[in-house]
Amino acid sequence: MSVRAANAYRRVDLESAPKTQIVERLFERFAQDLELARTAIAARDVQARANALDHALRIVIELKASLDSNAAPELCANLAALYDFAIGRIGESNATTSAAPLADASRVMAELAGAFREAHGR
Repeated sequence: MSVRAANAYRRVDLESAPKTQIVERLFERFAQDLELARTAIAARDVQARANALDHALRIVIELKASLDSNAAPELCANLAALYDFAIGRIGESNATTSAAPLADASRVMAELAGAFREAHGR
């Protein structure tokens, strides 16, 4: 399958997926990105580390941007603070070339993913 066809398939799959499934996929991909970053840090692969951390950051930023504070202001404020914490830990990891801060980001995001799945009966 060509890259172009694969990208088209992924786009159609994403556009037709329920929103809850998309959010679950984002949390899963975030965990994968952090694992890739840890591996890259250990291997001293600067480009792979940068790519993985950049993608993880984009996921967290997208999740934060999707919050609807009109629907639940206090909950959204709490979630935004947790997303900011994860963003900060990823930034710290990037700045120090250390995998240690990623454990904090991973833990918080895994807890949020679990709470999301529980809230949606999965």
